[in-house]
Amino acid sequence: MPFTVFAYLLVYSIIPAKAHPVHATFAEAVWNPKKNSIEVALRVRVVDLESALSKGLKKIIDLKKTENVEKHICSYLNHNFHIILPTGKKLIPKWSDKEVGITNAWIYFEFLLGSKIKPNQCKIKNTIFCNDLEGQKNVIEYREGKHKEIFSFKNDTKIRALILDQ
Repeated sequence: MPFTVFAYLLVYSIIPAKAHPVHATFAEAVWNPKKNSIEVALRVRVVDLESALSKGLKKIIDLKKTENVEKHICSYLNHNFHIILPTGKKLIPKWSDKEVGITNAWIYFEFLLGSKIKPNQCKIKNTIFCNDLEGQKNVIEYREGKHKEIFSFKNDTKIRALILDQ
């Protein structure tokens, strides 16, 4: 009998468990007081972005080969990554550039707040891939000068105040 229990344990430990794939994006966001802007560098998996864009446009998108792909990325960002001003108005990102590698792509953009609005008056929304990938998690490392905060976004947390715990 003990051998039978040992055999079952051995067999079940050898069978690999079904692992849930990790779906995450990472962004660095920095307050630039000289320009009154929040500058963002967003890292995404190339395959995830191409899939999300292709699904929305109902055609195959290749980040390196599709003509005017920046326009499609901007449209996706406008819906899924923006600042909410104190008035409730949505501030969409201003495109800067992109770098596409084999696995990851970096997307660069900024939010121009203007001289009368400070970041701590605003909220940030990040729903990148939340409608496309189960268990999606988005992380933003937000910095103002020497202070920083890590903001996490999931299906139940899509909007965060841009307030640093100092």
